[in-house]
This record gives sequence, C-alpha cells and structure tokens, in this order.
Amino acid sequence: MFTKEIISDIDLLKGQVKTYRKLTETINKKHKTEFSITQIIYQVDKLMKGTFGKAQDDAYLFIKLAEKETAEEGYFNYKVDRSSHFEKAIYLSKAMLLYSNYFLDIVIVDATYKRNRFNLPLINVIGINNYGQNIMLAFGLLSNETAESYVWFFSELKKAWGTNKPVNFIIDGCNEMKQGIF
Repeated sequence: MFTKEIISDIDLLKGQVKTYRKLTETINKKHKTEFSITQIIYQVDKLMKGTFGKAQDDAYLFIKLAEKETAEEGYFNYKVDRSSHFEKAIYLSKAMLLYSNYFLDIVIVDATYKRNRFNLPLINVIGINNYGQNIMLAFGLLSNETAESYVWFFSELKKAWGTNKPVNFIIDGCNEMKQGIF
C-alpha cells in the first residue's frame, strides 16, 4: 500500500536517482516494503502527470510552437507514425541557422539518454563560436536510437544547413549515430 509518506519520498527521489531499479530499492529499503519496479514506475508516471500534465499534450504543443516559430525563418521537421504517435523531430531557430553560416569548424553531436519528460533521446548539435563558447546549432528528439533515425536526423540537418558543411564532426560512441552520419 502506497502511503502519503511513500509517495512523498518517491516524488522527492524520482529526480535524484538514475534508474527506476535504484528508486525501487531505495523505497523498499527505507519503508521495509516489497514494491515491484512496475509499481514504482506507475507512481512516478502518476506524479509526473499530476505535476506537468500528459507528455503527449506537450509533444503536440511543441510541434505547434516549433511550426509557428519557424514559419518564416528557421527549420523544423517531424515525423509521426500511422497512429499519429511522435517518432522524431529536428529544430533549428533563426539564430541557429545564422550560426551555421559561421561556426561549423567544430560540430559536436551528443545524445542524452532518455533523461527528459518524454523519455526520448535528445540530440544536441553544438558548435563553438570565435570566443570559444558553445552555441546550439540544432536539436532533435527521436523515439529510438536506430541507424534509420539518425540517417533521417542528419539528412534533415544537411537540408537545413544547405551548402554549409561542418569541417570537424565529433559524435559520441553510439554505433547507430556513426551509421547515420553524413
């Protein structure tokens, strides 16, 4: 039985531990319970929906906002599956496109591993300006880290950048990303 104290501890710890397994172990040890990982995941999802609303609503709002922001300048594209479930997106603001005209000497691409509310990999494309500062060149969300997803992402990035090409391209060790690169 989930008491108010247990739910409060789950809410407190959900952003502090790295895995659901560790969260389950911590809660079970502290409260001398035997909750399954599935029960803990359910409670975390319930807490997240109570705090932030439904993730699919945010995804829909993100798409609408990105379309509006890039209607005149910028670049945005996304894909949904046959059931209208989100698959992937790429976004470059007007400023990001401007940066790509000047700062493609070093381009760093890294993916966070499902550390966001959507539980999706976030692809960060970073450049370095003339002052040695990091600048955001693009970002994307993928429903999965497959070679096909990265092929799509990098082909969209290439379309957005047009004739501009990176000089040095640094990626993380993800094999799927290596297969999808220009």
